[in-house]
Amino acid sequence: MSKAQGIILVSIYIFINALFTYKYGKGLGFSLPLIPPLMYTSLIGCTIFFLRKTAIPPLKESTLVILYWTIVGVFSVVCTLVVLSIDGDSLNVDRWSALELTVQGITEGKYPYSRKDHLGQMSSNFPALGFLGLPFYMLGDVGYLQVFVFIVFSFFLFKTCNAEKTSFFMLFLYLSSPALIWEILAKSDLVSNLFLVFLFIEYWKKKYHGDLFKKPMVWGALISFFVLTRAVVVVPLVILFLRDFWQSEMGIKIKIVLSMALMGLTICLPTLLSVPNWATLRNLNPISLQTNKAPFIAYLLLFTTFYIPWLTKKHNDLIFYSALIIFMIPFIGMIFTIVQVGWHTTLFNHQFDISYLSMCIPPILIWIKNNLDFEDRFKKV
Repeated sequence: MSKAQGIILVSIYIFINALFTYKYGKGLGFSLPLIPPLMYTSLIGCTIFFLRKTAIPPLKESTLVILYWTIVGVFSVVCTLVVLSIDGDSLNVDRWSALELTVQGITEGKYPYSRKDHLGQMSSNFPALGFLGLPFYMLGDVGYLQVFVFIVFSFFLFKTCNAEKTSFFMLFLYLSSPALIWEILAKSDLVSNLFLVFLFIEYWKKKYHGDLFKKPMVWGALISFFVLTRAVVVVPLVILFLRDFWQSEMGIKIKIVLSMALMGLTICLPTLLSVPNWATLRNLNPISLQTNKAPFIAYLLLFTTFYIPWLTKKHNDLIFYSALIIFMIPFIGMIFTIVQVGWHTTLFNHQFDISYLSMCIPPILIWIKNNLDFEDRFKKV
């Protein structure tokens, strides 16, 4: 089962990144669009095989630590400079400016859903995303969020990987992903949002293993916050926590629900206070302004999220199903668009945003990391 899951997730990872190289390969000087994805697939496939079969060089642990953090540090500095140098107004992606509108709803009391971003579109961000981007907005650019999340992910790998080889391998998968590099260049908060959700899940599951609701008020508040960043985060949160919540005591359930409601009200309060009238709220809100709607059949997958927690208790299996559903929802949307307008128009005429496929990369990387850790523990037994 684990091997089959691994093949599926690695194939999805390669497919998404190869698709990015296919779409943006012309900008790198390649006349034939198939050359970049073929080169990328060959490079990643060979590298994965080589790294899995080759032992890490016999270096001192302190040397490996220095090397690891040197790589992280250099990449972080380069990314910071890149974010600083890119003029957001020159981008044809509006996530950064939509996020700024959401943040300004908090800092300036302006209703974010009746204003237009730099591309003339209205923001459909959920309110908590504004709080997530607020510190980086105060630093001068919401794009710094991506750099911050990379550092957090690197720290997570450093502290939790059972072997140095695993941490370096996971770092390689991140740094060699065109989809993740695109997120940084576009100042997009999409994948960073998903990374934070899955890192929270991993942290909470490990710290409170056996007693997930030891701090029900804190857990409820955090869940409410994440749910109010993006609708898609409901998928992993339901899959990973629903069973335990359902089986918890009534007193714990009440504390969680109260905590979620209180946090939700707190997060939404600035938006509610800034809305000019009821008609504006009814017509211009995050739900009504959603522009990237998947076909109805894709949303049927959401019903499976309530069944999967009862299908298996294995943590990595639940991560696998989360990744699969998060991938399938936009993938089905892409297939429908291709059928309607054709392959070339879908990819090159902005009929479908392939970056939505990247939402599944965080759980894919988490699954691979957990699986490698399990294999390493098994070898030591």
